[in-house]
Amino acid sequence: MLPGLRRLLQVPASACLLLMLLALPPAAPSCPMLCTCYSSPPTVSCQANNFSSVPLSLPPSTQRLFLQNNLIRTLRPGTFGPNLLTLWLFSNNLSTIYPGTFRHLQALEELDLGDNRHLRSLEPDTFQGLERLQSLHLYRCQLSSLPGNIFRGLVSLQYLYLQENSLLHLQGPLPKGLCSCFSHPPSSLPTSRG
Repeated sequence: MLPGLRRLLQVPASACLLLMLLALPPAAPSCPMLCTCYSSPPTVSCQANNFSSVPLSLPPSTQRLFLQNNLIRTLRPGTFGPNLLTLWLFSNNLSTIYPGTFRHLQALEELDLGDNRHLRSLEPDTFQGLERLQSLHLYRCQLSSLPGNIFRGLVSLQYLYLQENSLLHLQGPLPKGLCSCFSHPPSSLPTSRG
């Protein structure tokens, strides 16, 4: 018997299995536990699972992410992949959105942060980088004011939902393309267009 073959036959089977597994191409990211994933369009639905944070193992190709009706408190930069078109985070326990959280979501068209009753304030650059955002939902939060120019750069924004907040007025201009700004009562929120 050849000496090299004799040594190969003496290697434990577990070591051979490990070497074979390492030689395989990396697997595609799997669906996070307790979530449902769809391939077309790439969608991850993690609604009503009592998550206290955004799942870490989101497939990078995800275009639609549904995280509503959970217990998520904080959003941080680097949490979401750049391919997102739709992000639903309504009815959570959001209280903090760190600056830069949405900055790299340049394809995002719809963002629903509504019904987060612990969300009392937003930073001036919260929505920076969302040039394609068409619909922004901030209804039923505890917002009493918004920073001036918070909507600066939202050149595609058409719908802004601000119902059931404590807003008395908006500082700074609203995007020129805005079709509708929904507040409650509708006529009580003075605004200007810029």
